[in-house]
Amino acid sequence: MAERIGRRRQIAPDPSFAARFEELTRRLSEPQPLAQARARAFARFFELGIPTRRDEAWKFTDVTRAVNRPMRLAEPRPVAVELLAPYRLGGEQAHRLVFLNGRFAPELSDCARLDGRITVTSLAELARTRPELLAHSLDALDDGRSFTALNAALVEDGAWIELAAGSQLAEPLQLLFITSGREEAVMAHPRCILRLGPACALTLIETHVGLGEAAALTNLVVQLSLAEGAFLAHDRLAFAGANQTLLAKLDGELHARSRYCQTTVVVGGALVRTEQELRIEGAEAECLLAGVALPRAHETVDNFVRVHHRAGGSHSDQHFKSIVADRGHHVFAGKIIVHPGAQKTNAYQKNDNLLLGDNAEVDTKPELEIYADDVKCSHGATCSDLDASALFYLRARGLDLETSRALLMHAFAREVIDRLRDESARALAERMVTARLGERAPLLRAEPLEEAS
Repeated sequence: MAERIGRRRQIAPDPSFAARFEELTRRLSEPQPLAQARARAFARFFELGIPTRRDEAWKFTDVTRAVNRPMRLAEPRPVAVELLAPYRLGGEQAHRLVFLNGRFAPELSDCARLDGRITVTSLAELARTRPELLAHSLDALDDGRSFTALNAALVEDGAWIELAAGSQLAEPLQLLFITSGREEAVMAHPRCILRLGPACALTLIETHVGLGEAAALTNLVVQLSLAEGAFLAHDRLAFAGANQTLLAKLDGELHARSRYCQTTVVVGGALVRTEQELRIEGAEAECLLAGVALPRAHETVDNFVRVHHRAGGSHSDQHFKSIVADRGHHVFAGKIIVHPGAQKTNAYQKNDNLLLGDNAEVDTKPELEIYADDVKCSHGATCSDLDASALFYLRARGLDLETSRALLMHAFAREVIDRLRDESARALAERMVTARLGERAPLLRAEPLEEAS
């Protein structure tokens, strides 16, 4: 089997996927337009197959072991409210949608205070009330990616978020995904569709939390559209369980003068892969992406980014970091594509990595693809251990080696954490990073050291 996989870009999906699809369609018994959209997506999934490392997009990450095996469709499991408390972000006035194993949990959510110009509903409700609209949305995204097709075939729930022109949501909106498995592996395929009208503004907090040690797959797809002048701040926090896999694909389009700011923090998870495919369609649009990951043991964190500049006078910036320990593995594969006619584009890309052991691994592949001649674009990557001179500086002022290393690692991560827009998201990210890096971490908040006289 390993030899056959090594020679092919994709392999056939496990037969259990067909059984799960039949089980789902029989149970839901949906109207014809939606049922047909699911059937088309499932046929597309089998056509595309499961990617192997011979597929360029998956060159550095083996997804077959985590995904191509028998799994049950996840069912919502009750979760004690006190277990959720640390992850309820955005403050007391925040609007919140909670999903248990991919299913909307209204008893744990709070969106009652939204006005009529802001539509927030679950996809399960949309499937009952407007199946044609959901079917159209599923059909609209065929990106040649097998897991997107699998999501469209097996999606049971998610969120539809739509802001009418000029809507300004003062409080954050949180999407809280809680994953907990049973004895056998389970999978969930939520989808979120966000449409921001002209001159809208929203702070979105997307949070993934894994409970327990059972194996589980969350295969999330987000469809994003920002109309002219819209602004979206998107904080993403992923704290998956040791045997859990998170595949998160975001497909978005930005129109003139819109602005998208995404910051991602990943701590934990057997395999966490985030994919961003963003198309800048209008002049003066801005796309800012940042992330920090802390894989250790046998964890893999994979960031796959594609930013398309299709309009002139636009700006994008990518800055991803990692702190890799033990046998951890971090992947960054980012590309900026400046299309013909997209003059006056400013685009930057950087990937910085700290390797904390001989067995830690980083694969980095920043790329530029430019078809215009009046642009400012740059990219780069660094991989290193902690700066010996900085360690010497701290130790010369009385700090021991362990504390000095923790301080430098936190300062490295903090540059990204500080970009999180929501204060409670920053605080949670700091606590999780502190727990991952060691008990000396709180020294990050100490006052700056004074120069020795």
